[in-house]
Amino acid sequence: MKFTFTIPDSLPEMTIKHFLEEQLLIPRKIRHFLRTKKHILINQEEVHWHQTIKSGDECQLIFDEEDYPTKEIALGNPKLVEEVYQDQHLIIVNKPEGMKTHGNQPDEIALLNHVSAYVGQTCYVVHRLDMETSGLVLFAKNPFILPILNRLLEKKEISREYWALVDGRLEAKDLIFRDKIGRNRHDRRKRVVDQKTVNTPKPT
Repeated sequence: MKFTFTIPDSLPEMTIKHFLEEQLLIPRKIRHFLRTKKHILINQEEVHWHQTIKSGDECQLIFDEEDYPTKEIALGNPKLVEEVYQDQHLIIVNKPEGMKTHGNQPDEIALLNHVSAYVGQTCYVVHRLDMETSGLVLFAKNPFILPILNRLLEKKEISREYWALVDGRLEAKDLIFRDKIGRNRHDRRKRVVDQKTVNTPKPT
Protein backbone atom coordinates (compact mmCIF):
# COMPACT_ATOMS: atom_id res chain seq x y z
CA MET A 1 0.00 0.00 0.00
CA LYS A 2 1.54 3.27 -1.13
CA PHE A 3 0.32 6.86 -0.70
CA THR A 4 1.75 9.96 -2.36
CA PHE A 5 0.45 13.44 -1.55
CA THR A 6 1.55 17.07 -1.37
CA ILE A 7 1.78 18.89 1.97
CA PRO A 8 -0.95 21.61 1.87
CA ASP A 9 -0.32 25.32 2.40
CA SER A 10 -2.54 25.25 5.50
CA LEU A 11 -0.13 22.99 7.38
CA PRO A 12 2.63 24.78 9.34
CA GLU A 13 6.22 23.56 9.21
CA MET A 14 6.86 20.60 11.51
CA THR A 15 9.14 17.60 11.89
CA ILE A 16 8.48 14.30 10.14
CA LYS A 17 7.93 12.69 13.54
CA HIS A 18 5.31 15.24 14.57
CA PHE A 19 3.59 15.04 11.18
CA LEU A 20 3.18 11.26 11.31
CA GLU A 21 2.16 11.20 14.96
CA GLU A 22 -0.10 14.24 15.34
CA GLN A 23 -1.43 14.86 11.84
CA LEU A 24 -1.71 11.41 10.28
CA LEU A 25 -2.33 9.61 13.62
CA ILE A 26 -0.12 6.69 12.57
CA PRO A 27 0.34 4.23 15.48
CA ARG A 28 3.75 4.07 17.16
CA LYS A 29 4.53 0.54 15.91
CA ILE A 30 3.86 1.48 12.30
CA ARG A 31 5.84 4.72 12.62
CA HIS A 32 8.74 2.52 13.74
CA PHE A 33 8.36 0.38 10.62
CA LEU A 34 8.32 3.46 8.39
CA ARG A 35 11.50 4.72 10.01
CA THR A 36 13.51 1.49 10.06
CA LYS A 37 12.49 0.41 6.56
CA LYS A 38 13.04 3.94 5.19
CA HIS A 39 9.52 3.82 3.81
CA ILE A 40 8.92 7.54 4.01
CA LEU A 41 10.24 9.78 1.26
CA ILE A 42 10.05 13.55 0.97
CA ASN A 43 10.50 14.84 -2.57
CA GLN A 44 11.68 11.33 -3.57
CA GLU A 45 14.52 11.36 -1.01
CA GLU A 46 15.08 9.54 2.26
CA VAL A 47 14.74 11.79 5.29
CA HIS A 48 15.89 12.11 8.88
CA TRP A 49 13.20 11.63 11.52
CA HIS A 50 13.53 15.18 12.85
CA GLN A 51 13.75 16.83 9.44
CA THR A 52 11.26 19.63 8.86
CA ILE A 53 8.62 19.39 6.15
CA LYS A 54 6.85 22.38 4.64
CA SER A 55 3.99 23.18 2.30
CA GLY A 56 4.54 22.01 -1.25
CA ASP A 57 6.72 19.04 -0.26
CA GLU A 58 5.75 15.72 -1.83
CA CYS A 59 5.38 12.97 0.75
CA GLN A 60 5.34 9.27 -0.05
CA LEU A 61 4.45 6.59 2.50
CA ILE A 62 4.93 2.88 1.80
CA PHE A 63 3.19 0.27 3.96
CA ASP A 64 3.83 -3.47 3.93
CA GLU A 65 1.26 -6.17 4.67
CA GLU A 66 2.64 -6.53 8.21
CA ASP A 67 1.97 -2.84 8.85
CA TYR A 68 -1.76 -3.09 8.14
CA PRO A 69 -2.72 -6.79 7.80
CA THR A 70 -5.67 -7.35 5.49
CA LYS A 71 -8.90 -7.97 7.37
CA GLU A 72 -10.96 -10.55 5.50
CA ILE A 73 -14.76 -10.33 5.68
CA ALA A 74 -17.55 -12.04 3.79
CA LEU A 75 -18.48 -10.16 0.63
CA GLY A 76 -22.06 -9.14 -0.03
CA ASN A 77 -23.96 -8.07 -3.12
CA PRO A 78 -22.39 -5.07 -4.93
CA LYS A 79 -25.68 -4.44 -6.78
CA LEU A 80 -27.24 -3.31 -3.48
CA VAL A 81 -24.80 -0.38 -3.15
CA GLU A 82 -25.92 3.13 -4.13
CA GLU A 83 -22.71 5.15 -4.42
CA VAL A 84 -22.86 8.89 -3.74
CA TYR A 85 -19.12 9.70 -3.71
CA GLN A 86 -15.85 7.79 -3.94
CA ASP A 87 -12.14 8.62 -4.14
CA GLN A 88 -8.84 6.91 -3.34
CA HIS A 89 -9.47 6.87 0.41
CA LEU A 90 -13.20 6.79 1.12
CA ILE A 91 -16.63 6.01 -0.20
CA ILE A 92 -20.04 7.41 0.76
CA VAL A 93 -23.13 5.34 0.05
CA ASN A 94 -26.85 5.67 0.63
CA LYS A 95 -28.03 3.08 3.17
CA PRO A 96 -31.61 1.90 2.66
CA GLU A 97 -34.06 1.47 5.51
CA GLY A 98 -34.09 -2.03 6.95
CA MET A 99 -30.39 -2.80 6.40
CA LYS A 100 -27.76 -2.93 9.15
CA THR A 101 -24.60 -0.85 8.74
CA HIS A 102 -22.47 -3.76 9.93
CA GLY A 103 -23.22 -7.23 11.21
CA ASN A 104 -23.10 -8.22 14.88
CA GLN A 105 -21.83 -11.70 14.02
CA PRO A 106 -18.88 -12.65 11.76
CA ASP A 107 -21.15 -14.40 9.24
CA GLU A 108 -23.86 -11.72 9.21
CA ILE A 109 -24.14 -9.83 5.91
CA ALA A 110 -24.79 -6.08 6.14
CA LEU A 111 -24.03 -2.85 4.29
CA LEU A 112 -20.32 -3.11 5.10
CA ASN A 113 -20.15 -6.45 3.27
CA HIS A 114 -21.99 -5.09 0.23
CA VAL A 115 -19.73 -2.00 0.08
CA SER A 116 -16.59 -4.15 0.35
CA ALA A 117 -17.81 -6.28 -2.56
CA TYR A 118 -18.60 -3.12 -4.54
CA VAL A 119 -15.16 -1.58 -3.92
CA GLY A 120 -13.31 -4.88 -4.33
CA GLN A 121 -11.53 -4.73 -0.97
CA THR A 122 -12.32 -4.71 2.73
CA CYS A 123 -13.72 -1.35 3.85
CA TYR A 124 -14.06 0.11 7.36
CA VAL A 125 -17.07 1.72 9.02
CA VAL A 126 -16.49 5.34 10.07
CA HIS A 127 -19.96 5.87 11.52
CA ARG A 128 -23.20 3.92 11.54
CA LEU A 129 -26.92 4.38 11.15
CA ASP A 130 -29.59 2.29 12.87
CA MET A 131 -31.17 -0.44 10.78
CA GLU A 132 -34.48 1.45 10.55
CA THR A 133 -32.73 4.66 9.41
CA SER A 134 -31.86 5.46 5.80
CA GLY A 135 -29.19 7.93 4.76
CA LEU A 136 -25.55 8.48 3.89
CA VAL A 137 -22.85 6.35 5.51
CA LEU A 138 -19.10 7.00 5.27
CA PHE A 139 -16.60 4.15 4.88
CA ALA A 140 -12.80 4.25 4.85
CA LYS A 141 -11.25 2.22 2.04
CA ASN A 142 -8.10 1.44 4.02
CA PRO A 143 -7.06 1.27 7.70
CA PHE A 144 -4.56 4.11 7.23
CA ILE A 145 -7.25 6.73 6.59
CA LEU A 146 -9.70 5.39 9.23
CA PRO A 147 -8.32 7.22 12.34
CA ILE A 148 -8.08 10.48 10.38
CA LEU A 149 -11.76 10.31 9.41
CA ASN A 150 -12.68 9.33 12.98
CA ARG A 151 -10.91 12.41 14.35
CA LEU A 152 -12.61 14.69 11.82
CA LEU A 153 -15.94 13.23 12.93
CA GLU A 154 -15.13 13.72 16.63
CA LYS A 155 -14.05 17.33 16.03
CA LYS A 156 -17.29 17.90 14.08
CA GLU A 157 -15.32 18.83 10.96
CA ILE A 158 -17.52 16.25 9.27
CA SER A 159 -21.08 17.41 9.90
CA ARG A 160 -24.26 15.35 9.77
CA GLU A 161 -27.93 16.31 9.61
CA TYR A 162 -30.85 14.04 10.47
CA TRP A 163 -34.42 14.29 9.25
CA ALA A 164 -37.29 12.63 11.08
CA LEU A 165 -40.98 12.03 10.40
CA VAL A 166 -43.28 13.02 13.27
CA ASP A 167 -46.96 12.36 13.86
CA GLY A 168 -49.35 14.89 15.34
CA ARG A 169 -49.52 18.68 15.63
CA LEU A 170 -46.44 20.62 16.75
CA GLU A 171 -46.60 23.68 18.98
CA ALA A 172 -44.67 25.78 16.49
CA LYS A 173 -43.16 25.55 13.02
CA ASP A 174 -39.61 25.68 14.40
CA LEU A 175 -38.68 23.86 17.61
CA ILE A 176 -35.36 23.21 19.33
CA PHE A 177 -35.03 20.28 21.72
CA ARG A 178 -32.10 20.40 24.12
CA ASP A 179 -32.96 17.41 26.31
CA LYS A 180 -30.08 15.01 26.87
CA ILE A 181 -30.38 11.51 25.46
CA GLY A 182 -29.55 8.45 27.54
CA ARG A 183 -29.86 4.67 27.26
CA ASN A 184 -33.16 2.89 27.68
CA ARG A 185 -32.73 0.87 30.87
CA HIS A 186 -34.95 -1.89 29.46
CA ASP A 187 -33.15 -2.15 26.11
CA ARG A 188 -29.54 -0.93 25.80
CA ARG A 189 -29.88 -0.76 22.02
CA LYS A 190 -32.42 2.06 22.35
CA ARG A 191 -32.02 5.69 23.38
CA VAL A 192 -34.52 7.83 25.30
CA VAL A 193 -34.66 11.30 26.79
CA ASP A 194 -32.88 11.14 30.14
CA GLN A 195 -35.70 12.17 32.52
CA LYS A 196 -33.28 12.47 35.46
CA THR A 197 -31.38 15.16 33.59
CA VAL A 198 -34.54 16.89 32.37
CA ASN A 199 -36.08 17.05 35.84
CA THR A 200 -32.92 18.18 37.63
CA PRO A 201 -33.32 21.89 38.53
CA LYS A 202 -30.67 24.20 37.16
CA PRO A 203 -28.40 25.85 39.74
CA THR A 204 -29.18 29.49 40.52
